[in-house]
Amino acid sequence: ASSATPLRISYWRRTHSMEATPIHNHKPTYFVFSTWWVLAILGTAVLCVLYVANTSAKKTVHAVLRGFGVSVRRIPRVIKELQRKGFHFTGALIPIIYLIGLNWTTFLDQRGTSFLLFGITFCYFVWDFLRLYNTTVRRIYEERFGFLLRDKERNAFTGTLFYFIGATISVFCFSPPVAVAGILFLIVGDFMAALVGISVGKIKIGKKSLEGSVACFISCFFISLLIFWHVPLGEQLAFWGSLAATVTELLNPSWVDDNLSIPVISGIAMHLIAIRLGITIPEIEGVQPIS
Repeated sequence: ASSATPLRISYWRRTHSMEATPIHNHKPTYFVFSTWWVLAILGTAVLCVLYVANTSAKKTVHAVLRGFGVSVRRIPRVIKELQRKGFHFTGALIPIIYLIGLNWTTFLDQRGTSFLLFGITFCYFVWDFLRLYNTTVRRIYEERFGFLLRDKERNAFTGTLFYFIGATISVFCFSPPVAVAGILFLIVGDFMAALVGISVGKIKIGKKSLEGSVACFISCFFISLLIFWHVPLGEQLAFWGSLAATVTELLNPSWVDDNLSIPVISGIAMHLIAIRLGITIPEIEGVQPIS
């Protein structure tokens, strides 16, 4: 190819070869079909969790949980966690919008999505600040969303703000599949760790449980395998990214919100592993790919 014809490298291949194609009138496909299966499964899980958490048939919910081996004394806490974490599943809108923007728009690329998330984060910061220091806003929030708050969040910034910050950093700093994987690690992995840990966790590791951590790792590994299926050595990215997310969820210090630490630390881990093993991650517009 001549110097006047820039090339884009297509990486989403099952083989280790790379194909160079002219970029004229060409918009890259950042994700393969398997990624959409991840989001389809995630969407189905969201609907199921929200239904179970909010159904008025309390006896049915109790019966389902008992059928999964959850002890009677743990059921109220499990239901409360389902309600809180189920609402947090709406955070999956960010990777969904990001994927749609990358593939079918010209403005919601990495830069555009980063600016959008920065604006949303700033607006939510103002709202959360007013909740803390304005009695009217606090009363409205408590009436409508108080059940979602943990005790430590009632007089501090909520985990949602840190989720927006973590998502913004991930989208801005990492390639699209790494950013999406890190965000889904938080949404799904943290949910599974809490749900399994509260329901059946017996082997304690600090305040967490071994069972919850295993559930977190398995769910993260499954998601990232689908995302990196067509990347050579993608299983290495999946393994180390999932391990980083699991360890972060398990050992996260109390003064750092895991809504921020999980996507950022797991993203850094996958980024560094890609450099160390020479794994090529799909490029971002205007940025040279890792090699």
